[in-house]
Amino acid sequence: MGKEIRNPLEELRAYFQYLEELGFTHIPYFKELENIFKKHPLLREDNLSSLFERIRACRDCSLHRIRKLPALDENFSDKRLMLIGDFPDKEDNYLGRPFAGPIGETLQKMLLSIGLRKEDFYLTLVVKCKPSAGRIPEEEEIQACRKYLLKEIRLLKPKLILALGFLPPKALLERTEPLNNLRGAPFSFRESMIIFTYHPAFMLKNPSVKRLIWEDLKLFKELYEKTL
Repeated sequence: MGKEIRNPLEELRAYFQYLEELGFTHIPYFKELENIFKKHPLLREDNLSSLFERIRACRDCSLHRIRKLPALDENFSDKRLMLIGDFPDKEDNYLGRPFAGPIGETLQKMLLSIGLRKEDFYLTLVVKCKPSAGRIPEEEEIQACRKYLLKEIRLLKPKLILALGFLPPKALLERTEPLNNLRGAPFSFRESMIIFTYHPAFMLKNPSVKRLIWEDLKLFKELYEKTL
């Protein structure tokens, strides 16, 4: 069994407490402080390719036992837009790409309505591995993948993010209120602006939200024209 990797924040807290006990009133530079971060694999990754390798090897929740492939977008070069969905469907799981099947075709039609395409976005999902049929990801699984989503945003530094579904607000804003309370206005997140709206899979089952999605897409296009 490999050596357990401690949470770097816990190590920092213990280290600062130790300095306080020694009588320090400020934080000096010690090599040990740098080593705390170097020891943690997720903090060592400085590009998406190395992050993908980390995700493929991930065993942080039970989904790794039933997945075929985590859904990852290898076409990330020069992307300044990010699109975040919920979790993989069966086509995503089989092909190892987000929005790879019929739902991706519906998404493409949605984006073409505002003059954009899937290919203009870096595509990702809150949860990278598919749950068993008919089940949505559990809180443990969302939290296991959340660190990867935050790292993707940090590495890509997208100006605009289009977030589809019920999981992105939970993962990014840690908010659980209805999506209808969050859509319709941009949110600032780090260096990005986010528009939340309904997932195309939800739209196919609930056609009444088409008008709301159209309003959100138009708002995203307005921000796109002003920002990029």
